[in-house]
Amino acid sequence: MNHSKGMAAGKPEINFLPRPAGDRLISIADIRLIFKLGRTAAYELTHRPEFPDHVEISPRCYRWWASEVDSFADTLGGAHSRDSKRLRHEPRPPDPVPPMRITGTVRAIRGHAGTS
Repeated sequence: MNHSKGMAAGKPEINFLPRPAGDRLISIADIRLIFKLGRTAAYELTHRPEFPDHVEISPRCYRWWASEVDSFADTLGGAHSRDSKRLRHEPRPPDPVPPMRITGTVRAIRGHAGTS
């Protein structure tokens, strides 16, 4: 049985761009470690439009190129560091409500009725 070029077992052949020798595919677990996120937040991150496209290994298995995720992390890091510097240098406004104080009479602890 002959398959047309680019078709294997009824599925289109995936053309990968040439990658550097050190590049590898990483899983969602690796993404969680890189960004220090929980499972749900990591999946939400991968669904952002600016996040690199995934590579479908199987219908329920996705991977991402490490170099693309690293460059995405660098773009986030630049924006994050600018925001954190801005927040660090601004004076903190005073609290709108003064701290509460305990007032009243101090009394000794009463014992229970059946204790001797």
